[in-house]
Amino acid sequence: MEDSGLQVIRKTVLVVLFVPSVERDGITAIDQDYWVAAALETFGLLFGGATAFPQARGVWRDDEMGGVLVEDEPVVIHCYTTPADIADADRLSQLGSFCRRLGREARQGEVGLVIGDEYLAFRDFAKE
Repeated sequence: MEDSGLQVIRKTVLVVLFVPSVERDGITAIDQDYWVAAALETFGLLFGGATAFPQARGVWRDDEMGGVLVEDEPVVIHCYTTPADIADADRLSQLGSFCRRLGREARQGEVGLVIGDEYLAFRDFAKE
């Protein structure tokens, strides 16, 4: 990249969060707008910003419920951050707390988070 005299900050780590549209039962709608706004605020505070993409179409296999397929229309949130910020223990702790709260309060079986090229499946929502 040519040096134009502007300060350039390289954010090379992609973080992706899937905000569900329904509870684990696949029927009961959650307040998705609330959770999208809360996720955007969390990513903004922790990593400087994020973008929410319109509803997608997805499916999740709930193995704990006999392998039933739960259809969903998640909002996908993308956030680019720096390697230093994503490695920060306090930021990771706050991000994990948010994912567990989303799972607990929105009655999910799993909350999906991608960091770099790794998918993290939050399933134990008891811990703060």
